[in-house]
Amino acid sequence: MLKRLLLIALILVGIGFVFYLFKPQEGNALAGKEGSGKNFTGRSSPGKAPWMRELGPTLSRELLISLEKKLAAKPSAEAVSDIEEFLRGGEDGITGMSLSIEKGGRIEGWPTLRVFLLDLLLKLNPREAARISREILAVETSADEWAIALRNVAKGESSEENRHYLRIQTEALISNLEWQDQPSVGFLNAFDVLVYVEATEALPLLSGMVQRKDRRDLAHAAFLTLDRLVQRQPLRMLSLLKGDLALHQSRPEMAAQQFARADLRDASQQDIVKAWLIDSSRTSTELENFAAIYPNNNRLISNNLLTSDEQIAGGELNKHDREALEVIRRWQNDPALEVRSRYLKIMEARVSQFVNSADRLTR
Repeated sequence: MLKRLLLIALILVGIGFVFYLFKPQEGNALAGKEGSGKNFTGRSSPGKAPWMRELGPTLSRELLISLEKKLAAKPSAEAVSDIEEFLRGGEDGITGMSLSIEKGGRIEGWPTLRVFLLDLLLKLNPREAARISREILAVETSADEWAIALRNVAKGESSEENRHYLRIQTEALISNLEWQDQPSVGFLNAFDVLVYVEATEALPLLSGMVQRKDRRDLAHAAFLTLDRLVQRQPLRMLSLLKGDLALHQSRPEMAAQQFARADLRDASQQDIVKAWLIDSSRTSTELENFAAIYPNNNRLISNNLLTSDEQIAGGELNKHDREALEVIRRWQNDPALEVRSRYLKIMEARVSQFVNSADRLTR
C-alpha cells in the first residue's frame, strides 16, 4: 500500500514537472507568436544575441530606437549578420504598436520586433535586405512581415529583376485565407506593391475581390488598387476591363467609373471608350454613372508602402477639359453614337461647366 502511494505521488510530481516545462510563458514580449516569427530556414534557434538579451520584457518605441542606434553603429556586414541570425531563429517580440506608414513610405510603427528589424535592414543594406526578405517570403510568417519584405525586395533590387516575383508573391499574400480573415495594416498596404509593379495581370484577382459584397474591406482595397492601375496603365487596363462581364454585372457603377478615367485626347483610349459606349450590353446604370462622373480625374492621396500620387495641376486639368469637350461634341455628330446622345449631352454639360468655371477664374 505504501509503495502504491509513493508511486502515485511520483507520477503526480512528474505530471506537474511536465506541465511546468510546457506551460505558455505569459507577460514576456519576447515570447514566440503563433503565425509569425517562423524559422524560415529550418534551422534551430541560435540563441539570443547580446543586444537581444538587453531588450527586456517590454519593447517600447524608445527601446527600438536605441537598438537601431546600436546596430547602425556596427559595421554594416556585422549588423546585417546579427539581424539575419535573429530572424533565422524564429523568435519575435510584441511591441503593442500598430504598423504605421508615413509620407514617402517611412515606417513609424512596428507591431513586432521582426517587422522592426526587417524595416531596419533596408536602411543598413538594401541589397542584403532584399536577399534576406526573399527568404522570409519563402515561408508563411505574417502579413505584416511579408508586406515589409516585399517592400525590401522592391527597393533593394532593380525593377527588371523582380517585377514578376513581386506580383506573384503579393498575389499570394492577399489570397491567403488566414490573413484575409483578419486583415492587418500590412495586409491592406501590400496591395500597393501591385500598383508599384503596374501588375495589370492581377486584374482577375482584383476583380474577384471587388465583387466580394460580403467583405467590404477586401472589396475596397481591391477597388482602390484597380483604380490606381487604370490611372497608370489606362490603355491596357481598360482593354481588359471591357471584357470583364462579371465585374460589369456585379459592380456596374465601379466599372463605369474606370471608363470615365479615360483620356479622350488619346486616340486609342478614345476607341476603347467609344466601343464600350455603343456596346448593346451596356445598362442604363453603367451609362448614367459614366456620364455623371466623366471626366474622372479624382485622386486619393495617401501614404503608401512604395508609391505616391499627386493631384493634377489646375492648368493641366483645364487643358484636358477643353480638348475632351471637343471630342464629345464630335461624338454628338457621329451616327454610331446617336443611340447614346442623351448621355453625351450630360457629358457635354458637365465638362462645359468645368471649362466655364476655369475661364471665370482667369478673368
